[in-house]
Amino acid sequence: MADSKLIHSVEAESVVDAWLTATDTILASPNKSIFNLVVGIHSPVILGEIDQLVCRKVDEFLRARKSQPLITVANTIFPGGFYRDGGARAVYDDYPESYTISKEKWGTYAGRLFTKVQLRSEKTSKIERVVRKLRQNAASNPLRAAYEVDVLDTVDGEEVSTYCAATDANMGIGQPCLTHLSFKLHPDDGTVSLTALYRSQYYVTKALGNFVGLAQLLAFVATEAGLKPGFLVCHATMAKVDLSNNWNLEDVRKLTEKCKDVKALGVATELSPV
Repeated sequence: MADSKLIHSVEAESVVDAWLTATDTILASPNKSIFNLVVGIHSPVILGEIDQLVCRKVDEFLRARKSQPLITVANTIFPGGFYRDGGARAVYDDYPESYTISKEKWGTYAGRLFTKVQLRSEKTSKIERVVRKLRQNAASNPLRAAYEVDVLDTVDGEEVSTYCAATDANMGIGQPCLTHLSFKLHPDDGTVSLTALYRSQYYVTKALGNFVGLAQLLAFVATEAGLKPGFLVCHATMAKVDLSNNWNLEDVRKLTEKCKDVKALGVATELSPV
């Protein structure tokens, strides 16, 4: 085994700091790919003005090379525009209708999380059920670890699913990378945290957008449950610096160096879940 270290860990204050430090960690590995990268973000819903500039730098890099922009990647996890324009009702009711019309291949994580399904005696969005459970338990029965996103789509009583056996089981590449979400209630300070598990995560095209989308989802769940958003942990069982015909390792290194130059400054503003 080329890398004897079983777990690689990164802790940072913001999504941008986490992405930069984790990308450096992967770039330092021989194969530019490591197993079990665990990234902890203390304040994922705070996006400073300087961090926003870094996000624009990454976004410009991706757009110029015909890759998905950051907002598109983030929106695969949380439909921020719907929440901004119409609140929770738009996320729970309007977005699923739009998703059904526009769905391609296996769809998106947001589609699977917010589409209404039959769960026992009710038809509801799966995230809506988790939000309701968090709200109820925060007031009367503060269970800390009972808010799981199941990875299978075969159990009638499950909380949330991002994996559908019928459509995903025979896929090689192209199947969902995000496999599990685990929300935790912290009754001592009225916060909810989120841990996300990825089977694999691409640090050029996806990871920063993933962090933003997960932070928005966490902010939404916390707000609608009457709680405050806490920390975010993202565990990639494999993390890699993905290369393309449109960029090489030197391009990625130049991008991260430019982002670090931008980070020489620094002011914080609140990131709404949009």
